[in-house]
Amino acid sequence: QHQTIVKSMEQDKMNLKKFCDIITGAKNIYITGSGTSYHSALLAKQIFSKSKIHVETIMSSEFQYSSDMLDENSVLLAISQSGETADVIQSVKSARTMGAKVISIVNIPTSSLARLSDSYLEVNCGPEIGVAATKSFTSQIALLYYVADIIGRKSNGISSSKDILAKAVIQVLELDSQIERIADQLKHSKDVYILGRSLHFPICLEGALKIKELSYIHAEGMAAGELKHGPLALIDTNSIVIVLHPNDSTYGDTLSNIHTIKSRGAKIVGISNKKEALYDYQITIPTINESLYPLIEVIPLQLLAYHLSICNNGNPDYPRNLAKSVTVK
Repeated sequence: QHQTIVKSMEQDKMNLKKFCDIITGAKNIYITGSGTSYHSALLAKQIFSKSKIHVETIMSSEFQYSSDMLDENSVLLAISQSGETADVIQSVKSARTMGAKVISIVNIPTSSLARLSDSYLEVNCGPEIGVAATKSFTSQIALLYYVADIIGRKSNGISSSKDILAKAVIQVLELDSQIERIADQLKHSKDVYILGRSLHFPICLEGALKIKELSYIHAEGMAAGELKHGPLALIDTNSIVIVLHPNDSTYGDTLSNIHTIKSRGAKIVGISNKKEALYDYQITIPTINESLYPLIEVIPLQLLAYHLSICNNGNPDYPRNLAKSVTVK
């Protein structure tokens, strides 16, 4: 991923300009996707908002119930690894009937989604071999950061941070044996909760999806600020809570959540660049530009899901009941 994240930003200049011009010329921008790509869409909303660009996200399977709000002044940005996902393709076709322009981020330029789009960008990460998306997710969000940098009035910093990011990803991948040991301690867990705020929240959802997909352990990603609005009732001495907790603008509020969780006896796995005595286990990530933490903090969650699968005798490449490309509803 230290290579694929950087490679995603290697785009044809004319094609990239057309893509960005369609976004800047739109009155209303909507982003859609399914599964992991929907989590990319949720993060894109946050990334674009920091560049003063307002967008709405719509889950592809729910799109048909919301498509009436699109018109000829709208743009639909569809995100898909395979480019063949049935719900995404249906969303694109619905948007076209409403007169909207369609742009897409794909991994396969010959896909149906690419052909249906007015403009598309390829993430350039190579084929995903396993069913669960990993490198395509980080490539999608790196490309979204890059697009936001180009069209926004406030930079997210990815354009000037490619070498730093590549080095940071290598450092995170070197934590593999430590994450394997943590997985061995957590392998008998029945429930895992992943908490984070702001940019970290979509990564909580993605980490939970990976753990569910690969290890068959129930995992739930949640916005940390929602803890006291119901989920805290589930927390007890048997709970495992993973917290995305880098030293950024969310640090203090999330630390308050950690105190609350710890007082209920739960075990806490902290993913952070800052030491914290309240963690039972810490996965220490490098310090980088605050807005770019999602790119590196998701990788420990991917590795944890992989090792939990191995510990529980699963097949991390081909999890049960799932298909690589969901071409039927």
